[in-house]
Amino acid sequence: MSYWNDSLLTGVALIDDEHRKLIASVDKLIDSMKQGKSKEELSQHLNQTVSIAKEHIRVEENLQEKHAYPGVGAHKRHHAQFSMQAGELVKEFAKTGPNVTMTAKASKTVADWLVSHISAEDKKLGDFLNNV
Repeated sequence: MSYWNDSLLTGVALIDDEHRKLIASVDKLIDSMKQGKSKEELSQHLNQTVSIAKEHIRVEENLQEKHAYPGVGAHKRHHAQFSMQAGELVKEFAKTGPNVTMTAKASKTVADWLVSHISAEDKKLGDFLNNV
């Protein structure tokens, strides 16, 4: 199952490409968890997903600052919240390893949050960037 669909398009090619890459990594992580892959493999997928997310946040925030996006402060707070939750997920995974609870948390923390964030906050950013 992929969390990506075209309703998540912002109309900004760079952001949309980053979102596709991030969601593909999330899909791979969740699928690997559901398939019962090893802790080592899942840890690698999780760390890769977090790394892609951090890079995406950096790129997106640079765009916001470059174009003086008026919602930059709120958007950064959303990103900080996600980064904190993702960090907690990584720590918990390191302690507990893969299990059904971790799969559900990864889905909620990463996939659901990301889709919700793109649908609301990143769409606003896309509208702004497409009109500057």
